[in-house]
Amino acid sequence: MMSPSSITQLQHPLVKWLVSLRKEASVRKQEQKLLVMGNKIIQELLSSGYPIDILFSLKTAPPPNHPALCLVSLPVLQKMTGIPAPEPLAALVPSPSFQPLENKSSLLILDGIQDPGNLGTLLRTALALGWEGAYITQGSCDPFNDKALRAAKGATFYLPLQRGSLQELFTANPSLSPLIADLQGMPFQDLPPSPPRPLLLSSESHGVHGQPKGTRITISMQKGTNSLNVATAGAILLHYFAPKLPR
Repeated sequence: MMSPSSITQLQHPLVKWLVSLRKEASVRKQEQKLLVMGNKIIQELLSSGYPIDILFSLKTAPPPNHPALCLVSLPVLQKMTGIPAPEPLAALVPSPSFQPLENKSSLLILDGIQDPGNLGTLLRTALALGWEGAYITQGSCDPFNDKALRAAKGATFYLPLQRGSLQELFTANPSLSPLIADLQGMPFQDLPPSPPRPLLLSSESHGVHGQPKGTRITISMQKGTNSLNVATAGAILLHYFAPKLPR
């Protein structure tokens, strides 16, 4: 894709295409491209050598050195990103490839996580705490949703991801026996010590789909408290069962 050197018109074809890319999962899947926003994430991608098709920078900001640099006006960047006060940088990049996750003992399984902020936060937490990958069910939101990308703070590009159904996961890995977060489970601190195991988190409102085998665990709470936000509960469990952190 050719990069224009400058865009100031809101109706520019590339701007319209980027808006559809940001808003529609079907377009992202077909094009295998993402619009990434945020100075820190983009600087990290640049430093790591991740391919960047077009780098967009506000005309009023110091332009970074990049062969596919495109200077844009503030209204254009606002329309592209959908953010009223965007950071000066955005980038069009290839989507990360889904990866096989067989034989990953410290695997995060996300089932029916529909809020993109929660999903992105969980990916960020899993990467920070040394988990080996995340399996995202088809009932969950798109991990490449713009809100999920922003919440993940770059983790989407570094944590191995795979997508499919729970049935596909357990059929391909019949010996899989995850820890399953469940309000009716045993207090997680009472679990006997064991080697690293996958952790399955599900929607607060609907719970885990089907009846997967595993050990059901819960976080003890004060009476009258129904549940924790899944990202909060996930952070507690991901830290406690982290495979590479000292106890």
